[in-house]
Amino acid sequence: MTATILRHEFTRTIRPILVILGLAVLVMLLGDLLGLFFGILGVVFAGLVVTLMLPVIQFFLAIDFYRSSYGQGARLTHSLPVTGRRLFWTKTLYALLMSALVGLLSLLLLFAHIIFGLNLVGVDLADAYADVQLFFYYVPGAWPAIILGMALALFVPILSMFPSVVIGSGGWARRLGFGGPVIVFVAYYLTTQVLGAASFFIPPVYDFVTADVQMVSLWHNVTNNVDEPVMPLSAVVIQLIVLAILTVWASRDMHSKVELR
Repeated sequence: MTATILRHEFTRTIRPILVILGLAVLVMLLGDLLGLFFGILGVVFAGLVVTLMLPVIQFFLAIDFYRSSYGQGARLTHSLPVTGRRLFWTKTLYALLMSALVGLLSLLLLFAHIIFGLNLVGVDLADAYADVQLFFYYVPGAWPAIILGMALALFVPILSMFPSVVIGSGGWARRLGFGGPVIVFVAYYLTTQVLGAASFFIPPVYDFVTADVQMVSLWHNVTNNVDEPVMPLSAVVIQLIVLAILTVWASRDMHSKVELR
């Protein structure tokens, strides 16, 4: 049944997703064309469009999840002979898979734009590649940080917006319509910001240059005038814990009760 739901989600959402991606590519090509006449600014604009493709698609998937689960089409969705928990996790899985595909497409287009921009300003590709290799040689901690950032960009929006839809569409919040999920998401955001500020005082930290994990806090580095670029790992752990609580809460809510409008 999971495969059937995934196939249904793909059939139902692929057209609007292709429309969004098509518009993004069209604007991107327009930026590249402007770059030929007005210099690098047009290419920078096109690159910005590429970076926005993933979050726009993720936001669309969250809106679609709300409409198909609690708005138009909700009765058809919940008439399926599956539990609410399976519906929630299958729809979440589909959103993550689609986000991964769009993210990969964005990376490929961004790489192509970087090459185009370098050629536009007359930079030799071999020299640029050598400089990148040299950077990662002297900053080995950059790769893990980049991979972590990409993983967070993929998982955090989906695992925060989808549970917000479920939690904000039940109980007292259901009377607020779409405002319920918005309130829950804002509460999630404020919670992570407050707890993230507390991570300033909680060890360990990750050194972006050496890739070492140091059992000190960011506060320790600041007060001792340590100039190393570091990130408090507790901020990531706090984010994961909050997301885990949200997803489990939403899974139980969607499994036990669904209040359709």
